[in-house]
Amino acid sequence: MSTYIVLGKYSNKGAEGLIDGSSDRRAAMEKLTKSVGAKLIDYHITRGVYDFCIITEADSFEMIAAMNLKAKAAGTLKEIDTLESINIENIRQVAKSVKFSPPTKD
Repeated sequence: MSTYIVLGKYSNKGAEGLIDGSSDRRAAMEKLTKSVGAKLIDYHITRGVYDFCIITEADSFEMIAAMNLKAKAAGTLKEIDTLESINIENIRQVAKSVKFSPPTKD
C-alpha cells in the first residue's frame, strides 16, 4: 500500500458543518476511505493555507482520486491536493542507472 497525504480547503458549505458542530469529519473520512478499500491513518483540521490534512493508505492513486472527486462533487470542498509519499531509497536505486549528460553549448 502507498501512503497519500491529502490537503484541502473547505467550501462555504463544508465550513458550515464545522461552525455548527454537527459534523464529525473524522468519522466521515473513515467511512469514505473504507468505502474504496483504503485506510485512514490520521485526520487533522489545520491552521494555515489548508483547512485539513488527511493521511491515508491505499492500493492505488485511483482510490484516492475517486474519494476526492466524490467529496468535491458534494460541494464540501473548494480545493484539494494529493501528495504520494515516496521511498527515497527506491528512487536512489533507479537514479544510479539513469544516463544523463547536460547539454553543451556548441
